[in-house]
Amino acid sequence: MARNSQFSESADSGGGTGSWLLGLFVGVLGGAAVALLVAPQSGSEVRGVIQKTAQDLPSKLSEVIEDSLDLYASALNYCQLVIEEQTMRVKRAVAAGKLAAAKKREELELGGTSVLPFQHR
Repeated sequence: MARNSQFSESADSGGGTGSWLLGLFVGVLGGAAVALLVAPQSGSEVRGVIQKTAQDLPSKLSEVIEDSLDLYASALNYCQLVIEEQTMRVKRAVAAGKLAAAKKREELELGGTSVLPFQHR
C-alpha cells in the first residue's frame, strides 16, 4: 500500500516540459541577477553586457529547445523500436504455444493408444 501512495504522489507532482521550461527560465534569471551583483564593471559596461545577452538569448534558447526536441524524438524512436521488438517476441512465443497446443491436441485426439516403436512416453 505504501508503494501505491508513493506512486500517486509522484504522479501528482507533475513534471514535464512546462516545469522544465519554468526551471530553465528561473535559472537564467537567477544567473543574471548573480552576475549583476558580483560584476566588477561600471554601469554602462553592465548595460552593454545585458544588451548583448538579451540579443543572444533568443538564438540560444531556440538552440536549447531544438536540442531538447531532437533528444525527445530520439528517445521516442528508441522506445518505438523496443516496443516493436518485444511485440515480435511475444507474437513468436504465442505462435510457438499455439503450435505446441495443436500438437498435444492431435496427440490426445488420436487416443494415445497407438504407440509407434520409435516414440517414447
